[in-house]
Amino acid sequence: MQTLYAPPIPQSPGQKRIPLSVAASFVGGLMLLGLAGCENTTPLSASRSADSTGVSEASFAQFSDVPIPAGATMDLERSLVLGESDTWIGRLVMTVGNSSGKAYDFFFAEMPRFNWEPVTTVRAETSVLSYTRGERVATIQIRKRTLGGSDISLIVSPKGSSVRDSGASRSPNDTPSAVNISPIR
Repeated sequence: MQTLYAPPIPQSPGQKRIPLSVAASFVGGLMLLGLAGCENTTPLSASRSADSTGVSEASFAQFSDVPIPAGATMDLERSLVLGESDTWIGRLVMTVGNSSGKAYDFFFAEMPRFNWEPVTTVRAETSVLSYTRGERVATIQIRKRTLGGSDISLIVSPKGSSVRDSGASRSPNDTPSAVNISPIR
């Protein structure tokens, strides 16, 4: 193997030249370390084994009431889930390799199959889909990633009560009084 040297650079006495192959290897290693630190996701299909504390990371298998796209990875730093089974609430953040349009189509088709009823959908640069199921509300935000694929944030929370149900003593036939609007003088 031939070793390449950098072009001559003025040196002080006793200073040695570093072979170009060594310098390139060093810079390449630094770049790999930098790239490895950029991604903080866990594959959904495999849950990591228990670490030294005995706690294992959750996988998407515990979320049987919402559809999860194939090949999705969970962002553990941005996800927060409370509860279990069909009563969990919180935020699931995931990354998929599909375009944001395909991710939108996936949730638009699959959420009703999991008995979620659509409330509203907006297909845009950041798409938003809202659904209800029983006493829970699901909001899905889908955003295109810079380097391909999409980021998905699925938020599930308890359904809030309306203003009418807030304890005021009204009959079901009562309507709110008209609002008068007048300029401030």
